[in-house]
Amino acid sequence: MLRWLEEQKYSISTPEQLADKIDISGKELAQLQKVCSRFRMQITPYYLDLIDFDDPKDPLRKMAVPDIRELRFRKGELADPIGDTNEDLDNQPVKAITHRYEDRVLLYPTPECGGYCRYCFRRRLAGKEDFQLTKKQLDKALDYIEKHNEIHEVILTGGDPLMLIDEKVFAILDRLKAMEHVWTIRIHTRMPVWNPYRITDELAEGLKRFNPVWIVTHFNHPRELSDIAVEHIAKLVDNGIPVLNQGVLLKGVNDDIETQRELNWALVRARVKPYYMHHLDKAQGISHFRASIKRGMNILRELRGTIPGYCIPHFILDIPGGYGKIPMQYHYLNSNGNGGIIVETPFNELRKYEDGVDQKAGEARDLDEMKPLELYPEEIMEKIGGNGDS
Repeated sequence: MLRWLEEQKYSISTPEQLADKIDISGKELAQLQKVCSRFRMQITPYYLDLIDFDDPKDPLRKMAVPDIRELRFRKGELADPIGDTNEDLDNQPVKAITHRYEDRVLLYPTPECGGYCRYCFRRRLAGKEDFQLTKKQLDKALDYIEKHNEIHEVILTGGDPLMLIDEKVFAILDRLKAMEHVWTIRIHTRMPVWNPYRITDELAEGLKRFNPVWIVTHFNHPRELSDIAVEHIAKLVDNGIPVLNQGVLLKGVNDDIETQRELNWALVRARVKPYYMHHLDKAQGISHFRASIKRGMNILRELRGTIPGYCIPHFILDIPGGYGKIPMQYHYLNSNGNGGIIVETPFNELRKYEDGVDQKAGEARDLDEMKPLELYPEEIMEKIGGNGDS
């Protein structure tokens, strides 16, 4: 049996199995049983070895081991927080497809994952039998893509597409590659984190046939980038397959500048491009992981000037309801209140900047009270509710 399949076969998937591996109290076991009756748990032996169970606040433990707080749903939390199936937007024309942006679609070939993240935004479907696809349903989804020439990119997501065996992955890619209007393929996977043995030589060499293929993985903490993970990621990169990373800002896991700096350096050293740092979606039962947008913005600000620009991910908010992603950026451009522009350096210094080259010498204004630079027409600001301070 292939090593990655062994990892999946011997994964911890019940509270009782976990209790056989680590020391937990009767109360903790009862709480685990309650959570696992609602949301699945699965931890590979590989990932289990990365966790420091002597530390109750270990960040990897928080991401993998269920917490009773997952059963506390807060106001505003949603079963489908990013609107994959928003009926008002009509963005799921057939099962297993989300067509939100005109030129790309999401395709969900399986709901199964190598492990189940405790902060998952698709926990309504992750590991659920109801979301398994029949061959007929998958064919119908691929037929939809084939009939829509405006689609130029297909993003395989889930669940985790790499939970499928090579033959099934390649069969889907064969269909997509035959469609002239599909220019690129993305595969979103956390298997390099949960089970890096999934990235075999055969998989990497097989994926090369379908280039341009992009792998987007999901490391949240530098300790997840073990020597084994880096070794297997290299199989992809060495075969000309670019690898991106999209993490999530998680309270108590990576919401501090030191961890983010170490994470993004570790990614770049592994030849993985930091792509997105997501603000946590409003999925049900994950409020204990939620750091504020302000926290994320401050991290971005502190990263600037302390690591190379290509190490810094975009901070992204997926607007609830299926209305798309927007980047959230710290504004280094400000106004002095008199129409002049003030820029803030990465070292927290303020400098005047004259927007244009037609001013006469000596006309630069003094630094006055700094105000946000207004980038939107006044009527738009009024429409969204004033000055945006709320």
